[in-house]
Amino acid sequence: MDRKTTERLEKILNSTDNEDTLKEYIHTVEQSDPYRSFIDYYLSLDKVQNTEKMDLCRSSGLERSYFYHIMDGSKNPGRDKILCLCIAAGLNSTEVRKALEAGREAPLYARDKRDAVIFYAVINSYSLMKTNELLDSFDMEPLL
Repeated sequence: MDRKTTERLEKILNSTDNEDTLKEYIHTVEQSDPYRSFIDYYLSLDKVQNTEKMDLCRSSGLERSYFYHIMDGSKNPGRDKILCLCIAAGLNSTEVRKALEAGREAPLYARDKRDAVIFYAVINSYSLMKTNELLDSFDMEPLL
């Protein structure tokens, strides 16, 4: 599938001069985005598909019923909960970035101290507990 860069999409949008063209643009953007939500992306990953849901739930630290509401798409998790689920599945930094993007949440930002600690934990495959301990050691709010 041809993924258009943001710069290219902005160029197309800048040349949009009427509502019919805008409709066509919106349709094109919808087709270029294969994941409509965080859960669509998350459930498409091999690491998630190859892990028992109960293990993901336990590792994510999320309350069981809330976890299953996320899994069935009836709840949309916020940024920290997306990060908990990503860490629980052992996703790499690229997969975490895509998960946050699919969830319409801000990516991890290297200039933000808390995000830098979380990014470090992700690239070093820390568990949620170890990630939260690391955040605590820097006097930062835990993920959960």
